[in-house]
Amino acid sequence: MSNMTPKQFLEHIKKNVFKGIDLKPVLALQGDGLRTFTLEQLERLRSTVPDGHYALWLSDQFWTADRDLTMITDKHPWLAFEWEMKDREQLPELNDDEYKIACWIEELALLSHDLYCHEPFDVVQLGDGLQGRFAQTDLYKDSFRYDNKALVEWMKTTPYRHIAAMVCYTMADQEIDWAVQHNQAVQDYYAFQCWRNRGDWGKLEDCEDFIRRSLDAMQQIEEHYAKGHAEGLNDEEIRVLDIMFGFAPHNYCAEDYPAVRDICAAAQKHLPQTPYIKSEQGLRAYGKAVFADLEKIFAKHGMTWDPSDATDLTMGYLDAWVYDKYYNG
Repeated sequence: MSNMTPKQFLEHIKKNVFKGIDLKPVLALQGDGLRTFTLEQLERLRSTVPDGHYALWLSDQFWTADRDLTMITDKHPWLAFEWEMKDREQLPELNDDEYKIACWIEELALLSHDLYCHEPFDVVQLGDGLQGRFAQTDLYKDSFRYDNKALVEWMKTTPYRHIAAMVCYTMADQEIDWAVQHNQAVQDYYAFQCWRNRGDWGKLEDCEDFIRRSLDAMQQIEEHYAKGHAEGLNDEEIRVLDIMFGFAPHNYCAEDYPAVRDICAAAQKHLPQTPYIKSEQGLRAYGKAVFADLEKIFAKHGMTWDPSDATDLTMGYLDAWVYDKYYNG
């Protein structure tokens, strides 16, 4: 590729990705019209069997297939460095119209890259009215949480079903990232509901099945937390209740709440006075103290307790919770 001229590279992409497609609309369309044309082309490429080969091929002409935008060649025909297009005057071989089309192709390739790598991106690219949410320091990640109902509705209604499945994967990925840090029972629920038998995304019916299962799972967990809050439980108490059950979601029972609150109080009581220097030695001492109390609490409430049972999810979830409690407070 690096031995191609910019014009040869443009023709190379046209031949392999846009054969028979009139790209003149790129020169005339703006705003939502251009966005629609872009999504139409990406959906066409993504739905091409096997498994959207041409959409991935286009992305691979620019970057390696990982979450970091790593240029494939040191001397890319169009890119100045990493993901930035060269300025118009740096590509004199292309006329104004060709340069504009080249910039559009690069943007399409970048969106394809983000979708294949499940990397959050600016959701404005998906539809008129969608807005990015930047509450976290990691750019765009907050836009792909399930509580972004505008994006959820877009996934349910957009005609671009292959793209919607990839967007849904990115949302599920972000929810699982949250669960890894906050509730391993929820993490396991997502893993089973979303990732099992993902199917062939070259097939429309498999895309629809993945979207349906994933959005339903995320809704179930949202409702699970909402019901817990309505019962007067905070997020940590909900997590501990899920630990006791060994799975989530489940039915709430007020008879379980005293044990949950005893467990949370024991974990809080043994935390070192803040601020403290965190260490593996400190974690072991903290865990030993907490688990000594938990054994008594389990016996008090008639709950099963067997720390040696490697197959018991409750014990594994407790280990993860104690670890998070010590390191995150």
